[in-house]
Amino acid sequence: MATSTKKPATIPVDCTTCQARIDGLCQGYALNDLREIAGHKSGDRRVKAGQELLSLGEPCDAIYNLVDGWVILYILLEDGRRQILHFALPGAVLGFHPANGAMMTYGAQALTDAVVCVIPHKALGPLSRQYPEVGLRLGWLMSRDSSMSYAHLTSIGRHSARERVAHLILELFIRYRSRWPGHRIEEMHLPLTQEDIGDATGLTGIHVNRVLGDLKTEGILTFSYRRLSILDPDKLVDVAGTDPELLQSWIRQPAPAQSARDETVGGVSPISLTKGPRRRLGRANTGSGGAVVARCQA
Repeated sequence: MATSTKKPATIPVDCTTCQARIDGLCQGYALNDLREIAGHKSGDRRVKAGQELLSLGEPCDAIYNLVDGWVILYILLEDGRRQILHFALPGAVLGFHPANGAMMTYGAQALTDAVVCVIPHKALGPLSRQYPEVGLRLGWLMSRDSSMSYAHLTSIGRHSARERVAHLILELFIRYRSRWPGHRIEEMHLPLTQEDIGDATGLTGIHVNRVLGDLKTEGILTFSYRRLSILDPDKLVDVAGTDPELLQSWIRQPAPAQSARDETVGGVSPISLTKGPRRRLGRANTGSGGAVVARCQA
């Protein structure tokens, strides 16, 4: 993907429909509170696909709340090779550092067209004092990202190529589904190329192509023209070598005002993934081409 250094365009964000109300810093707040929180922002920006949001080695004096779109966090090696560290989805917070003005140790680039709202680091103190839950929420979001980073490191260091690809696809599928509670999504637009998958798993494009071909032949999934269909979620979990109980760390935290039984992930309660006996992801016919969606069964 070509890199653009053009300055992101300014665009107003409607706080009433912002993804951060569902999975981000502003989760669970009433409209009056949202207006108060918005007063701490320095602005909102639209970032085009391929455009840099944060650059390696540059100082960062603000956090960026991802409202819409996908962003990759990455590192470039001296020989030009790229390691993708993380895929940020709407609701993610980017650019947070304990020290104000710290140099970025990674870059952040828009994988798709994206929208972010910007909160200066100097505003985080007053904002957290006025709304302590924002500080707690920020800590939880950072903890979740760290947990996924540990899982990525383990996968790259110890998994086979087949397991790495399956693990990444399963993670992105689960995280994507969690944003539409109650909907059974068997197919999704996955805005990645095979090169992106390779850069995230430490594999060559040729190796990724071979693995995806094998998974398709075995009737586990299909990935073509950035469309992903999960055909056999049970087998995908097995190939990924992922304990279903770990899926809880990939999805969003229930809002305080919601009950556990109201909080679902694509028709699956996240609580049921970690509560009681070991669970597994099962299959349910959808009547459309034999594709299936993941469901939680005892």
